[in-house]
Amino acid sequence: MSALKDLRFKEDEDGELPSLVTGSELDLQDILDNVKSDGGINVVSQDKISRANRQTTSPASENNKKIPVSIITGYLGSGKSTLLETLAKKGSEMRIAVILNEFGDSSEIEKAMTIRNGDSSYQEWLDLGNGCLCCSLKNVGVKAIENMIERSPGKIDYILLETSGIADPGPIAKMFWQDEGLHSNVYIDGIITVLDCEHIAQCLDDVSERTHWHGEQVVLENNLTIAHLQIAMADRLIMNKLDRIEGNPLAISLLESRIRSINSEAPMYYTKYADIGIDKLLNLHAFDSRNVPNDNNLSSSLHDPRMSTVKLEFRPLQKHEYSKFFKDFLQVLLWKDMGAGPKQTLGEVHRTKGLLLIQEDKPTKHDVKVIQGVRDTYEVFSGGPTVSETCKLVLIGKNLNSQSISDLLHKTIIQ
Repeated sequence: MSALKDLRFKEDEDGELPSLVTGSELDLQDILDNVKSDGGINVVSQDKISRANRQTTSPASENNKKIPVSIITGYLGSGKSTLLETLAKKGSEMRIAVILNEFGDSSEIEKAMTIRNGDSSYQEWLDLGNGCLCCSLKNVGVKAIENMIERSPGKIDYILLETSGIADPGPIAKMFWQDEGLHSNVYIDGIITVLDCEHIAQCLDDVSERTHWHGEQVVLENNLTIAHLQIAMADRLIMNKLDRIEGNPLAISLLESRIRSINSEAPMYYTKYADIGIDKLLNLHAFDSRNVPNDNNLSSSLHDPRMSTVKLEFRPLQKHEYSKFFKDFLQVLLWKDMGAGPKQTLGEVHRTKGLLLIQEDKPTKHDVKVIQGVRDTYEVFSGGPTVSETCKLVLIGKNLNSQSISDLLHKTIIQ
């Protein structure tokens, strides 16, 4: 994903522009006497110019390494904070910064950031603006974290970001991922979703704003909840509070089947009191070329039509079909107003992972590409050697029509 040097004025970043005058104001002279001109130098802030200039420099060097960020999501009461406390008590050879992020009424909320390394810790205050990374000013969060890292060189190896319990992780993931093109000093490593084994099925089924105990904000259209999105976007599923149902094997089986009907790809770990090895949560590389679709079980999962996983497998692409695959299939599927036929017949994709093989001159040699996508944004990476002999595509989303998606693929690439 390339990024252009962006010096355009944006009021939320650069402040309010002076009011324009028409020349007919009765107090024109007073207005002009109170205006100090700098020739337009500060219409765009120096901070913004500094950030934009970073786009023209080389990527992060060894002395300015990029810091991975993992997003911790899940409903209030699922055990997110307990997970972070458990990890902090265990300690790690890595210096992990933990950022607690919750909704607040104040427009200026300071949040504590603690870096733990065993028993020792380093603490400073991180201003996240309105304290919410999933609001309309979400880019403020990335800038604050980047600035924090710049102020603390060599003191942070990894960042765990706990979101609000009613946060949709998709926009937050895109926020960090898209910043990659700006040569940012952070990158998204993965999304970890913590679930309450005892209550998550009820949370998924309860789509009434009046009865849902997490509040009306978690109920979406089409009988979906924020829990559906949190599960669909997960790269790791922490099935917490197993102790509440471990005496009921049938309940465990039904629960796993239900969660797998939404996201059949993410590794699933059962925990009590969110006790899990930190190695299961770090260095996931969920949004780069190392994360490719699972070779096994490529059948579609459509038990819960509201949010489901669709898996496709197809022959290697010819060179002339490579661009056609993106233009006539993937972009039609992911982008609005791009398609042949009503969008609702395809569904709405929230997460995309793909492995593409492009046939070279020799029949047995392939150029390998990996696709990673979050909703309407996707990126293509060069992949390493693979034993796979076919292309694979995994789509997780809302109201996905497996047959219509398959038909569109076959129309684009004649099998």
